[in-house]
Amino acid sequence: MTEEGRRRVARTDAIVVLGRGVRPDGSLGLIARARVDRALELFAMGIAPRIIFAGRSALMGPDSPSVTEADAMAAYATSHGLRADARFIEDESRDTIGNAYFTWRRWLQPNDWRSIRVVTTDYHIPRAAWIFRKVLGSAYDVSFTAAPSDRFASSVASRARDESDIAAFLAGWLGGIEDGDSAAIERLITNDHPGYAANPTMSKAQLKQRVDNIARARRVAEHGPAVIRALEERLADL
Repeated sequence: MTEEGRRRVARTDAIVVLGRGVRPDGSLGLIARARVDRALELFAMGIAPRIIFAGRSALMGPDSPSVTEADAMAAYATSHGLRADARFIEDESRDTIGNAYFTWRRWLQPNDWRSIRVVTTDYHIPRAAWIFRKVLGSAYDVSFTAAPSDRFASSVASRARDESDIAAFLAGWLGGIEDGDSAAIERLITNDHPGYAANPTMSKAQLKQRVDNIARARRVAEHGPAVIRALEERLADL
């Protein structure tokens, strides 16, 4: 499809691909490749005239990665034919909150792009949709397209449980913020969030512990405290 044809049929201002880790050699893993492949399919269909690749590194990963998630995804997309003028980078974010906030601050707000198609893995969509609605509010038209998880099907169930635990934590952490309250989101990023704030109100270790506590409470509810204690004792002996 020609560029003129894309402009005629484009339904959104941009496709946004959420990052998901980079291998030590700078290449993408299966999950990230599946997301970029899906975004390229949408681009070829004329869904949007540009793709924004979002992500620096995982929250618990290195602060200064040798290759950011966004750059690795963009390089992969370029090797599969994406033109340079259709490629945009957001390389500050370290989690889904940051994906939404920094994409908005760097690209959506300055260009008045109001409609985006977000691409992420299928099991991640519920949490991502909640966060993007929280950050962007009703002023933005945000839709989602799933990248399939069938290439790593054996781990999907555990990943879905992890998503549920993280979502439960976020509901408490962000629940008091009104959808689209950019000032409140900016305060969270600047003052509280351990991935971005200079002196956050909660460390990365504390954040992880709170999510782990939610996960344990879920397991106890599912299996009973005696079963969980026995399992933890067995693991401690290994």
